[in-house]
Amino acid sequence: MIFHVDANSFYASCERIFRPDLEGKPIVVLSNNDGIIIALNDEAKGAGLRRGDPWFKTAAECARKGVSVFSSNYTLYADMSSRIVSVYNRLCPEVEVYSIDECFLYFPDWKCPDYPGIAHRIRNTVYRETGMPVSVGIAPTRTLAKMCNKLAKKSGGVFSWEDCDKEGVLEAYPVEDVWGIGWSKTKMLRRYGIRTAKDLRDFPLEHAKKHLTITGMRTVQELREIPAQDKEEREKRQNICSSKSFGEPVSSLADLEEALSAYTHEAVSRLREQKSKVKYVSVFLMTNPWDESGPQYTNQASAALETPTSWLPEIQGAALELLRGMYRSGYRYRKVMVNLLGLEDDTVPQGELFDSPERSQTLKNNQSLMECLDELNSRYGRGTLRLGSSARAPGGWGMQRRFLSPAYTTDIRALPEVH
Repeated sequence: MIFHVDANSFYASCERIFRPDLEGKPIVVLSNNDGIIIALNDEAKGAGLRRGDPWFKTAAECARKGVSVFSSNYTLYADMSSRIVSVYNRLCPEVEVYSIDECFLYFPDWKCPDYPGIAHRIRNTVYRETGMPVSVGIAPTRTLAKMCNKLAKKSGGVFSWEDCDKEGVLEAYPVEDVWGIGWSKTKMLRRYGIRTAKDLRDFPLEHAKKHLTITGMRTVQELREIPAQDKEEREKRQNICSSKSFGEPVSSLADLEEALSAYTHEAVSRLREQKSKVKYVSVFLMTNPWDESGPQYTNQASAALETPTSWLPEIQGAALELLRGMYRSGYRYRKVMVNLLGLEDDTVPQGELFDSPERSQTLKNNQSLMECLDELNSRYGRGTLRLGSSARAPGGWGMQRRFLSPAYTTDIRALPEVH
């Protein structure tokens, strides 16, 4: 049996865990640079706010309606996610992490099991140990489990496919809400009179394969309780990009170098997480195309490294050289981006035929040093240990995060005080 477990209003719930005074009150979370609303709880939805609303247009409304506003705190969200997953791993023999706030849990087909009872235990344990409310959908296929999870949010937190009126549920479930059916497929299906999940389940497989491709055909099979979607194996990225728009326009080369160093560090961290090394480094620099108060400038440059590597100083050095070659004074820059290309596996270090013993030892030392850096940043939080060129606090290039909450779980200085 498959459980789909999803944290309710995850980002907003993370913020509320350490602010019990916000219980039952509307909360919204903003994107990078406090641009748009990317997450909100049910109370905020009830106040008329929607995901994607620009902050500058809704700021006055939020203030008038008493909405609590937070800048996105990904350090906090990632740590809370890992704590929740650790509970799942303790209570379930097989866990697939699907996203930061949802997982698939796979239980053997035991005889006479009380799956709803297991689901309630999972919910209660997660809430007791982390304070996070979660919902659980139980079904024999991934598609049905996702559907049951959505129904669980309005049914006390747990919904089991085996204990419901299956025909009635499918007939009342809109086809556009079925996992994997987007708006374009919905438009096509409506031409064939398919408006509900029940209609889609009864769609002939040969037609589903023709009009919805093999993925759509598998969705139809899953609605028929036939497992057709395998667990997702995360493929390695073919390129890794790191970029953010600056909170304020930047003109100095020093600030751009600090920003690029920080973004390169982030990109290399992701590179090493998937055990890859990089051959090509590309840097992109641009002003704000919507700013008519000054001249516009955009440029891009790439460089090939001598050998594929995951050694941060070499990659960062190449990126900074590219930036210095592109930089032009007198412009107000809005964004700098680094892109790592030509990725390959870094599981077995490959030396050169004529490498000296000293160089071989240096490569081993570099690898050990990077592993140490990865371990410290994993244990104490991203950015704990960095190269000197990115170690200063962000100046004008930093993101606008006017409503940022403390990193309660990863920074001892942010521990709440109880009086």
